[in-house]
Formats: sequence, C-alpha cells, structure tokens
Amino acid sequence: MKKILILNIFSFLLLFSCAETVTSESITTSEVYEKNLVTAKKFFELFSSEDTEAQKPLICPGVTHYSPFIGSEGSKYDEFLANNKQWMDNFDEITYSASSWSPGSDADGQSNGEVKTYGTWTAKSVATGNVITVRAHHYFTFNGSGQIHEIGDFFDATGVMAQAMATE
Repeated sequence: MKKILILNIFSFLLLFSCAETVTSESITTSEVYEKNLVTAKKFFELFSSEDTEAQKPLICPGVTHYSPFIGSEGSKYDEFLANNKQWMDNFDEITYSASSWSPGSDADGQSNGEVKTYGTWTAKSVATGNVITVRAHHYFTFNGSGQIHEIGDFFDATGVMAQAMATE
C-alpha cells in the first residue's frame, strides 16, 4: 500500500512538472509584438503616402535593410532612406493590401516581437502610367526602443521594373 501511495505521488508530480506554464515573459512578448505591429503598419502607411520625413523616427539609426533585388547586400540608414525615396519618386498611388500580419519567432519557435506580413503592392509608374502589382513578404525586427532595426523585403523587384516599363 505504501508503494502504491508513493507511486501515485510520483506520478502526480511528474504529470504537473510536464505541464506548460504561461509566464509573464510570453505576455510581455505579445504586448511587444502588438506595439511593433502598430509601428510596422504605420511605416507602410507613411510609405504609401510618400512621407519619408515621418518615417524617420520609426527607423533605428543602425537599421539594416535587405532589398529584394538579386545580389543586393544589406543597406544602412541613409541608403535605405534614399532607396525608399527612389521608389516614391518613380511610383504614385502606392498601396499595400496585407493578406496577413503575424509574429515572428526565434530559432526555438518562441515569439520574439518580430513582425511579418504578406500582401500585395500596387502602384502607378510615373514614367509610363503603367500600374504594377506584386505579391510580397516583409519582416521587421525592432530594437529595445521599438524602432525598426532590420527589415527584409521579398518580391519580384525585377518583375516590378518590367511591368513599369512595358510598352504593350
């Protein structure tokens, strides 16, 4: 009888030691993600309205941007802003329609405050009047101050240029 009691206690302890617990860290990570999501959406809103000055406070001075162009390397703050301005100078009526916004995760699959989005960009070429449409994936990582620290863009940038310059 004593062995059965000890075995039951051991089983009880084993059962509850394996139960997943919700920590305040996971709640904090969710709150950080929600705050970062607002920043990412604001960044795209300001990109669409072609307001580079209003974007600046959202971007960390040490930002690294990974462009969608084949062979490009990560660019830093000034080059990133100049590249954004180039897009804005060459396209009007820029819109982003998000299919989804979701949290990113670290190598262990734990939410880390990163923001990812999938969606479709449309814009009108200033040079030709052609309307371009492209599906895209973007990710944003943030520093401790909630500024964009890294951003990656994945879409067919060469195809965008081909659509913009097409004559037929």
